[in-house]
Amino acid sequence: MNAIQGLSSSESDLKQLKNLLQKEEAVLNKNVNVLDEALQVLDPAIHSIGYAFFLGAKASAQKVDPQRFMNLVQRFVATCNPQQIRLAASKFAQVCRRFTEFALESNQALRALKTLRLAIKKLRPNSETLTPVHSDFLQACILSRNYNIALPILEEEIYDVNTEVTGTTPRDLLLYYYYGGMIYTGLKEYKKALGFFRLAVSTPALVLSSIMVEAYKKYILLSLLVHGKVLQLPRFTSSVVQRHQKTSFPQYNEFATAYTSHNTDDLHKCAEAHVETFQKDKNFGLVKQCIQSLYRRNIQRFTQTYLTFSLQDIASSVKLNSVKDAENQVLSMIEKGEIFATISQKDGMVSFQENPEQYDTNKMTGHLDIQISKVIELGKKVRTADESIGSSPLYLQKTSISDSRGGRWGGEFGESIDFSEGSDIKGKLM
Repeated sequence: MNAIQGLSSSESDLKQLKNLLQKEEAVLNKNVNVLDEALQVLDPAIHSIGYAFFLGAKASAQKVDPQRFMNLVQRFVATCNPQQIRLAASKFAQVCRRFTEFALESNQALRALKTLRLAIKKLRPNSETLTPVHSDFLQACILSRNYNIALPILEEEIYDVNTEVTGTTPRDLLLYYYYGGMIYTGLKEYKKALGFFRLAVSTPALVLSSIMVEAYKKYILLSLLVHGKVLQLPRFTSSVVQRHQKTSFPQYNEFATAYTSHNTDDLHKCAEAHVETFQKDKNFGLVKQCIQSLYRRNIQRFTQTYLTFSLQDIASSVKLNSVKDAENQVLSMIEKGEIFATISQKDGMVSFQENPEQYDTNKMTGHLDIQISKVIELGKKVRTADESIGSSPLYLQKTSISDSRGGRWGGEFGESIDFSEGSDIKGKLM
């Protein structure tokens, strides 16, 4: 306590205090029962590092009052000094993770959102840096079904994963993209969801983790929804993922093959044959949406062949139950901008038209200018990152390792991540 109160001013003192507390963690863990009294004396705004280590000891304890711990963490996050907690990022992340676990176990995910969102902002040096708390926050958003609250965080581009500054691990990175993909899926932003799952699957790795497995299953289904086929993974995807993608997911690969045949009867049969697997993986909802999307995709194919086509022929060709179902599908697709057509109520004929967008409006020009600016800015960041990595002694050391021992990425991303089977967010991927 004397050290914490005496060494919480200058940066050199804070680093000295951090080293002292790290050496004395065993003492803290043995005296958890008296930490509540000590925490009442400390000011979380002034003694943030000490407060973080005391809460970290309580987080590691076998017996702790969850509600009191959550109250302490909420007060701490609201008032702590960002500069101090960044010196003890891993300890701060440990406290936030235990806070999240207690909140989810007691069905108080909604209560955790405000605190976790603030914790992200205090821990990261800028909005482009990923922290371990990102995945905790997204998990709480999913379980509380508050997807929209996560959007401001998800829409911030991540360019930096600085483990030294934030304590972020490969597991945190994978969970961030996995949970982000799930949130965008829940919001029916399928293209964005597909991008997040692709990043989860293509992250450098030497072993295939359960997070990657679950992400790839959803990647297959969302590829069908967005593009009508399973897109090839990026060339830089690790070899271990590429080896397993055609052999480890037979039910999903069979479903994708049936989808690309454009035969809705075959797709229904495949879905029924593997319904238990899809339900166990909690992906049956996406499977049903894929089936519905195939009807629409088959209708879209008519626009490439016919100028006019009757609703009766559409219903017969895509195997819908009735003319009314065909009309509803066509109307829905027109409203969503998936096709451009008009329906004649007199004779039930559908007239397909060209896309009226000429890309010459002020709105479209402004949109293109924004996208071009983003690409230019991204190019600058890539060049800066390339120069930084190319001159890094650690990178030069990693590249000298033979491919048989891990290749250019070495062992950091190859650590085996132990997850239980299944995709239950609360119990299995936490």
